[in-house]
Amino acid sequence: MKGSMPACSAIGDVDRVVVLDTGAILAGLQLRLPDRAVATELVIDEVKDEQSRTLLERSIEAQKLVVLSPDPAYLSDAIAYARSAGTAGRLSRADLSVIGMALELRGCGKEVVVATDDYAVQLTAVAAGLPVIPVRYPGVREARRRTPSGQSK
Repeated sequence: MKGSMPACSAIGDVDRVVVLDTGAILAGLQLRLPDRAVATELVIDEVKDEQSRTLLERSIEAQKLVVLSPDPAYLSDAIAYARSAGTAGRLSRADLSVIGMALELRGCGKEVVVATDDYAVQLTAVAAGLPVIPVRYPGVREARRRTPSGQSK
């Protein structure tokens, strides 16, 4: 499935995109990445404290972070991967939106990585063949031992 035209054009002419979950945003990862960072509207809605909101707004203004929402078809794909990974009951709507957005951007022909410390999100990303960047803690063994295509190293 190809990524949607709005999502593909919103990220611009970059080769690699990092999709951030709430934990990655709270850690300020978007400010330290050389790559284009993307977060979903549901992730942004989870950022509540004033200091984090201020950093978030600065990141968006400085074009270090693009805020998008995944197409419903990719959310359905994310749910299917969550079911196959056995994580469906542990993922929030925001978590599923991260996976859905990563799948959609991969459909744009971009190298896509998911940045998260959430174990269930990591397992789902691996099931979908998406590479994972742990934010503060070591990643799950399954994520560290697998290539982006899902094959063991």
